[in-house]
Amino acid sequence: MDLLAPLRACKKLIFYQCLPDAATLVTGTIICPIGDKKVKLCLKENNKTEEPSVFVELPLSTSEFTSSIDSSVLRIVLDPVPDSGITQRWQTYCNGQKVGFARRLVVGKEEKWVLETMQMVSSGAGFLLQKGPDAGSFKYLRGQFERIVGSDDSEAYHLVDPSYWFGQDLSVFFLQ
Repeated sequence: MDLLAPLRACKKLIFYQCLPDAATLVTGTIICPIGDKKVKLCLKENNKTEEPSVFVELPLSTSEFTSSIDSSVLRIVLDPVPDSGITQRWQTYCNGQKVGFARRLVVGKEEKWVLETMQMVSSGAGFLLQKGPDAGSFKYLRGQFERIVGSDDSEAYHLVDPSYWFGQDLSVFFLQ
């Protein structure tokens, strides 16, 4: 962790009220819009819950995310920006490189459609095509993420691949 981002003095868990302490697995969906839009990370307690516990726009386009995950190891570190105002923001590092700022979002119409369409999907990767004049296309990655709370009140989410078929390691760290 020391190589990926500077550590800060700890206060409280970012999402401690959203996710119960007993839960170690959460459903994670990475929504990758086709085009120049940014990738979004959604973490939910389970597939059936309506609202996500965490919904963050990452400072990576779909092509940047895809090329990063092709390297087989992808570490995304979110370091909070103090006094970021109403919208919570994080300085973001991808495999040790500073890539910009992530921000917390409210689920929009397109993302809500993606999450509702995938409600019965427990894990996998694929492509979704929305119909209509303003419709978008999306790549997605969905799976179970193991939630680990660090001794410094940081949180980490590690993609669980029970079959080890993907051969990739994807982790997201929220620092304090």
